[in-house]
Order: sequence, then C-alpha cells, then structure tokens
Amino acid sequence: MSSILNLFMSIGPVLSLAGTYCLIISYAKSKEIDHIIKKGKTTEGTVIEMCDDPDDKPADMYYKGKAPVVEFKTPNGLFHHFSNTYKKNSHYEVGQKVTIFYYFYKSRREMALSDDKPGTLPNTLLKWGIILCVIGYPIVLSK
Repeated sequence: MSSILNLFMSIGPVLSLAGTYCLIISYAKSKEIDHIIKKGKTTEGTVIEMCDDPDDKPADMYYKGKAPVVEFKTPNGLFHHFSNTYKKNSHYEVGQKVTIFYYFYKSRREMALSDDKPGTLPNTLLKWGIILCVIGYPIVLSK
C-alpha cells in the first residue's frame, strides 16, 4: 500500500508540469493568428485549390466544408498556405486574389488569412491542462 501511495505522490509533479505546459501552449496557439496578422508582412496570393474538410462524415451529408490553399510569392521564394478554417459556404474561389499575412523568422514559417481561426487545438489543450493541474497540484501542495 505504501508503494502505491509513493507512486501516486511522485506522479503529482509530473501531472502539474504537464498541465501547466498544456495551459501555456493553449494560450500561445489561441493567439498565433493574431500575432501573424499583427507582426507579419502582407502580400497578394492566389487561391489555387479548395480542400474538403477531412472530418466530414457521410452521415452529415449537408455539411461540405472547404478551405482554401493559397499560393504566394515573397522575396524568399514561392510558398503555399493550407488554411484549416473549413466553412460550408466559403467565400473563396479558385483563381481569386487574396491578401495573406506571413511571418518568417529563422526557421519559423507562419502564414494566415485574415479570417483564419486557430481550430480546436487551443480548447483541447486548455481542457487537458485544467484536468492535469486539478489532479497534480493538490498532490504537490500536500507534500
């Protein structure tokens, strides 16, 4: 019984650390697109393709979300931005000219359209971070 209690007590700091890390990454990911738009440069790109939402389910036959793939040129070369903001009635069309924001710093290559959304990752990380912190911090504080 004592060894199980010791194992439980030793896992608290790990859970606390993982939970805190999830909360930090969640915040950073939720602000990522705003950061690209604020700090990045703009250029004109062309929508070269409309991709179907990979999460479409056959049961949901009326939802056919699409997201644009934008090709754009910078002084550093030709790039493609694959948006992950799928919309049922997307206002993008193949061949359409759009303004795209990009932020290149060292090995970071970040791009965004003005209406891109961060997706579900920030909320998922937030939930897991809260769960891990609620479990881990009481263990750490009880030591």
